[in-house]
Amino acid sequence: MGKAKKTRPHKAKLNPTGLVDVNALIDQELANGKSDSPIQAIVDQLQSASTEDKICGLQTLATICQNDVNIGSVVESDIVRIAASLLMDPDLSVRHATAGAFRNLSVQSVEICEYMVDQDVLTPLLALLNQYTSSAGEWKPTFDKTMQDQMDEKSDTFLQAVNLLWNLCESTSVALDSFNQSQLLESFVRCLDVSVYGKEIAVAVAQCLLVISEDNAASWRILSTFGNEISALLSQDGDNPSVLLRTVAAGIIANVPALSATYLSQLFLALSKTLEVNHRTALNSVTSSLPLLQQKDVADLEVIDDAQMEEESPEQSFQRRRRADMPSEVELDIRNVGWLLQAQRIAAEILTNICSTEEEEWQDDMDDDNLSEAESVHDYESNGANASVQNTDKLPVEALEAIKSLGLVEKLWQKAQPIAENVGQILVENDKNLLKRVNNLRASSMLCLHNLCNNISSDDLGGAEGIYQVWLELGQQVFQGHQNPKLLEASTSLMRATLEHLRKNPELFKQMTESDLQLMLNGVNECQDAEIRANWLRMLGILGCLLPEPLIKLIIDFVLTTSLKEQDIWTISEAMDSMMDIFADNDWNQVVHDLGMVAKCKELDRRMKAKLKQNKRELNERYPAVCTVRTNLSRFCKYLETEMKKFKPTIEA
Repeated sequence: MGKAKKTRPHKAKLNPTGLVDVNALIDQELANGKSDSPIQAIVDQLQSASTEDKICGLQTLATICQNDVNIGSVVESDIVRIAASLLMDPDLSVRHATAGAFRNLSVQSVEICEYMVDQDVLTPLLALLNQYTSSAGEWKPTFDKTMQDQMDEKSDTFLQAVNLLWNLCESTSVALDSFNQSQLLESFVRCLDVSVYGKEIAVAVAQCLLVISEDNAASWRILSTFGNEISALLSQDGDNPSVLLRTVAAGIIANVPALSATYLSQLFLALSKTLEVNHRTALNSVTSSLPLLQQKDVADLEVIDDAQMEEESPEQSFQRRRRADMPSEVELDIRNVGWLLQAQRIAAEILTNICSTEEEEWQDDMDDDNLSEAESVHDYESNGANASVQNTDKLPVEALEAIKSLGLVEKLWQKAQPIAENVGQILVENDKNLLKRVNNLRASSMLCLHNLCNNISSDDLGGAEGIYQVWLELGQQVFQGHQNPKLLEASTSLMRATLEHLRKNPELFKQMTESDLQLMLNGVNECQDAEIRANWLRMLGILGCLLPEPLIKLIIDFVLTTSLKEQDIWTISEAMDSMMDIFADNDWNQVVHDLGMVAKCKELDRRMKAKLKQNKRELNERYPAVCTVRTNLSRFCKYLETEMKKFKPTIEA
């Protein structure tokens, strides 16, 4: 979503700038003991005839929106509906403050965006944007060289409004449908001209178009006519805003079929250039300065007395507020690094989408009753080799050649690596938002590599030995202390995908010991996330096809015991599917006998049948896959029973 436009309240006890002390206002309202008084105070200000009161109320709203505790009170009131009309207020400063406050509110959650749409924010928002685009020849931003090229208030209002629209369209189809009907798209594309509108507006508009163009055929017809304009952005180079604009433009092209077919090679080249920038060097350059921000004071702020403020024009008042909020050099550096991390995450996500194949998708309309036994089940009585992984390239030749020639697998792997421990600690203490961007980049890179593992051959991934080293390194990272859940899921998903490529390389695992295996078993037992448990259990099943009998027995016993305690139907399904793979090339009758597998598998079959009925809607597109596993399990139970009737167990002395 669009980044929040944050207010910058100062800590000084005095108010030398003459700005509204928003935090003090909130504290004062909260101190009266009435839980709804801050909201009511804002409503009163918004409905005031005074422009100053409206701006004060909007500044307060922008601030309280940044605290989750206040969101409930905002939603329970009519404040959003009341404030929405101020997007079209005659006063430019009121429109600016309204757009900024709503942008802050919209970044909170998808649900908040849906609520804002329900409160009819879209009508005045689209009307406001139409005022700019309908007179595109007249409106052009102006930039103040003495204030870090900050744009004029009218243009900054447009910037906030575009970010708000971006957030709403990303969160709800109602907003997207409204935009499709607004006829704003062509005018938005014109705003990509950096030489006229500047990089900040061009980037915001491009990110909005990236969301709008995703799976939106109505937008494709128009965007496909602007191929020259959008593709020209692929040559953007230089600073991090340019890198971000180039990358987002590549994403728009990738979303539009006619454009992606025409500009595929340029698209890959642009993404490669984005990924080859060393983000660790950029992080190292700012982390040494981050602690200095905590010591920042307001001693150097301009002092304005009341008489001067009363004589100010609206533009002078705006400039004074902007000067007080001007970011420091360190803050500008941090913003630039944030843009780089964002660009590289987007690049990884674009590649993920390009490298997905249609056969990965399940049909949603399959029903349990339509799944015949013939569809599916492995014939356990034949000893054919397990062919669950097709070691072939599934991507178009042009895409595959670009991935190989540009070294994208290696570049993505570098982005997936953890940052230095000391850098991470500085970010934890000083800028968690930047740390979140680092983690998002790592997770997106691993997801992209996971997709590549599913769609290109082992040789094109670096060969079995190289893939094995990746699997080992991921394992070492996963078991190093506390892990972010999102990163852990991405890491284990990639581990699972790499392991699939090693099914025919048991020699690589000959040194694996029971203590090594126990780390994975502990990972399952300690994991609170069902998706991550499913990844671990799937990996255990693959290892069961590669390791010697004593370890295989340990794996089967653990998978059965864990599955009998598991509540999540998808995790059980993954565990059973991987366990049955172990029996594809070997009967393991002694293990079946020793572990009492027949009774346990029958109980799991019964549970899966019951859970399938209970969880059909929740499983969604996974439902057919789980049905197939359950059908397989039923036949597997019959197979085990037949084998046990013929088997003569070995009696240990």
